[in-house]
Amino acid sequence: MKKSMKKRMSKDFKAINTHNIPKFTLLIYIILGVFFGFIILNFINLMIFKSIDDSDLQKLGEEKFTRSITLDSNRGQILDRHGEILASDMEAYRIAVIVDENYPNHLTDKKKMSKELSKVMSMSEKEITKMIDEGIKNDRFQVEFGTKGRNVSYKNRKQLESKELDGLTFIPEIKRFYPNGVFASHIIGFSEPNEDGRLVGSLGIEREYNEALDGEPGYSNYTQDIWSYVVPGTLETESAVDGMDVELTLDSNIQLYLEESLDEMQEYFEPEELFAFVADAKTGEILGAGQRPSFNPDTREGFGNSWLNVLYEYQFEPGSTFKVFGLAAAIEEGQYNPNQYYESGSRDVMDTTIYDWETEGWGTITYNEGMQYSSNTLMMDLQDRVGADKMLDYYKKFGFGETTESEFSTEAKGQIVWENELQQKTSSFGQTLSVTPIQMIQGMTALLNEGMMKKPYIVKSVTDPNTNKTVYEGKETNVRQVISKEAAEKTVDEMNTLVAGSMDRNSMYALDDYGVTGKSGTAQIYDPEIGGYISEPYQFITSFIGYAPKEDPRVIVYYGIKRASKNKSDTWDYGVSLGFNPLMERTLKYLEVTDSTEGSDAEEVKVEDYTGKKIERVANLTNDSLNVIYSGEGDTIKDHYPKNATLLKNETIYVKTDGELTMPDMRGLSKREVITLLDFLGIKASLKGEGYVKSQSIAPNTVLGKKSSLTIQLDSNDPNN
Repeated sequence: MKKSMKKRMSKDFKAINTHNIPKFTLLIYIILGVFFGFIILNFINLMIFKSIDDSDLQKLGEEKFTRSITLDSNRGQILDRHGEILASDMEAYRIAVIVDENYPNHLTDKKKMSKELSKVMSMSEKEITKMIDEGIKNDRFQVEFGTKGRNVSYKNRKQLESKELDGLTFIPEIKRFYPNGVFASHIIGFSEPNEDGRLVGSLGIEREYNEALDGEPGYSNYTQDIWSYVVPGTLETESAVDGMDVELTLDSNIQLYLEESLDEMQEYFEPEELFAFVADAKTGEILGAGQRPSFNPDTREGFGNSWLNVLYEYQFEPGSTFKVFGLAAAIEEGQYNPNQYYESGSRDVMDTTIYDWETEGWGTITYNEGMQYSSNTLMMDLQDRVGADKMLDYYKKFGFGETTESEFSTEAKGQIVWENELQQKTSSFGQTLSVTPIQMIQGMTALLNEGMMKKPYIVKSVTDPNTNKTVYEGKETNVRQVISKEAAEKTVDEMNTLVAGSMDRNSMYALDDYGVTGKSGTAQIYDPEIGGYISEPYQFITSFIGYAPKEDPRVIVYYGIKRASKNKSDTWDYGVSLGFNPLMERTLKYLEVTDSTEGSDAEEVKVEDYTGKKIERVANLTNDSLNVIYSGEGDTIKDHYPKNATLLKNETIYVKTDGELTMPDMRGLSKREVITLLDFLGIKASLKGEGYVKSQSIAPNTVLGKKSSLTIQLDSNDPNN
């Protein structure tokens, strides 16, 4: 049976294999074989080479599912010497209006849009409508409004959003914020977004310290799945590193006085140029710096009027202010006797007659009288006595002809022209050669610091906010000993006669409360177009470099004006005193500088320890010899400051009595006085602004509770004036 079955199956199998297969079936087999063979070959290729048709699949996968996000860093702040913000980052917005009707949120009410946008942008409704119409005509998706549609504040954004304007959108961006407007603008500078949207310094400290301010952006890399979830284990993050903070030596209050002074001088004279600089006479720190024309880095108003940083880059012939350095050289060489006589008027040099500003001269006068008159012939005589080559060496020792190696890479070095006798002689009174204001200030520090020249500086510190570590600290630096201590003292003695001295010259610079002196200058201006000096009346650079107090100089102010177009004759009659005087006086009072000459004659008040005594029994508190600030309801002295000290008449003493602590009247006190008083009383307060107390949130004589909240508003104007 089994054998028969096996034989039968064998026959059937042979019958099948010998049966003819249809052609189309064979074709299907062939196609399927080729297809599967292709798949197998590509699979092998994929496993080995990971690519198909020269495409890297791994790369394609990474591009599709790998994400990388840049984490922006904050640009460092620029601060004044007290930590007040001069430049910082803030979020702003750029306005765009979507006009594509295929987009769900598109413009529907053009008139309403134009009306509302005109309220926050410097554009009229008509201008806005025109730009929108152009966008629609050119089939744009959205319309933007250039610089006028940028830097929109958060407040204005909320205002516009409340109007529910279809099609309005806000694009966030980082804006550099300059809260003070025209305020040491050429020193601070400005920064602008580059093509990648990062802020880059374009001028001033913003540019010079761009690398430190910039910081480093971070990143976040990860892989996501097809549902956009982060694949576990793929997240890689590097935090952004914020830029460093740069603190300047500028004092915002002094800078405010300076800017106000320049504004007043600009309005009165309408000159071609103005400048004013304030420096610490002891250390060389720049406390204030300003110029006109200037610009507002926040609004861009005034951009392009002048990019020149006058303090460091302006090269000009200084005129008679330069004479003090020739005077110092002559004194050092023993060639200046204030009582020696000479003939004033004129001198012939290389076929050229050089005159004093008073062409007839003043006859035979003493050297000191010649200095007070600012005699050109005196300076030429002194150069002859010292020797031209030796005088040139002194000019170089004072730093002229070279930079001060400041924080600004664009600093100019001026030029000493010394090829012939005529150039040498005219240089003696500040013509022919060129200087920069920072060189003049540096040279003056040598005269005021016993012959030791101080390097001016404007960067106080650079701090890393990520670690709170100071990576750079500006400090007082001695450049070199230019002249001896004895020669410097004699030079200062001579300079102290130049304002309201025996000849009563330059008395317009005298102040009531401080002894001020310095050197004035009226420099001719060279015009390359005419190949000579401008000869029109009053077309000069008029300047004054002065210091105060005379006996113990604390502050240097250098003030200058070029080519006034209004009230021209006043630059000859009054110089720059209309700007110099209030700036110097306000600065000295703000710094609470006491004039030693005034103090030597002033009445002294000896303060003992009055603790436990009745107020009525202490004469110094009741006879108006001191300015007394009281706190307390009682009449018995519980504490006072200072104790066991000597004060000058009308100086301030703080007294705490028994009974409930009361709020003293602080109006008119300076910021420093307020800080001292609050510390003495143990009161915490929020101080807003700089200068002098304008108002206080708690009225005087109010009993202070434990939770009293005190806010004190200060203002730059001295209410005691």
